[in-house]
Amino acid sequence: MRGKLIKKVCLLGDSSVGKTSLIRKYVYNTFDDAYIATIGTKTVKKELTLEYFGKEVDLVLMIWDILGQKEYRRVQSMSFQGTAGGLVVCDITRKETLDSLRDYWVPELIKIAGKIPLVFMANKSDLKPAFDLSELGKLAAEHGCPYLMTSAKTGLNVENAFLTLGKGLVGGREGAEVSLKVEDSKLSPAEALDNIFSHFVEHYGQETDFAMAVIRKQCIEVGLDIRNPTKGSIAKLIDRLADVEREVLSPGQISKNKIERRNFLLRM
Repeated sequence: MRGKLIKKVCLLGDSSVGKTSLIRKYVYNTFDDAYIATIGTKTVKKELTLEYFGKEVDLVLMIWDILGQKEYRRVQSMSFQGTAGGLVVCDITRKETLDSLRDYWVPELIKIAGKIPLVFMANKSDLKPAFDLSELGKLAAEHGCPYLMTSAKTGLNVENAFLTLGKGLVGGREGAEVSLKVEDSKLSPAEALDNIFSHFVEHYGQETDFAMAVIRKQCIEVGLDIRNPTKGSIAKLIDRLADVEREVLSPGQISKNKIERRNFLLRM
């Protein structure tokens, strides 16, 4: 009986480049034009079979959809831990999303995960490009990686992108651990929320993807908008997270966690 190779992969790039739509198209074969901001991270599983040196390999992709706002650096850093490969996505109608791959996303991922297989994707290829696509090719070449024109709407190269990454993963290496340092500087609302997210994940005692699912549920229930978080909604979230922790933590630890999270709020 063949064993299964399980690999964690991340989709990363700026907000609204189409990461969630690409996953939907690949995993569920559906597409939705509505923009939905990913809260924290979302994880889905996809199983596939690859041909490798004449043998079939069963590969399970644990696909992480990474929050696209750069202010949430700590949550992103935690999500990058253990990553075996990445799909880095830009939107061909917005050149700044390509610049972000070069200046932020790829360096941040490599800093934590090391040199891992990557596939660069120019998404929304059904629309008119706002930059010379050879620029993406040059960036991909700098990292020795392939790049593809994709469209979550038409399905162009969506499956091919995941398969290309899958082939690179068969002999890939695992990511490295990273320590997150908490500083005392002034925080923007998004940065305060980022610290609260990562604090909860670190102390909840569950896997990151499970803890982030809990956070997503609580954010929705208190009406928190991660693109424009307010002090009031963040304060409500802190209270809700403390309620959730009653099932798994001691009263003393819950009180300590709540105080530390409120300190992030006070630094706004």
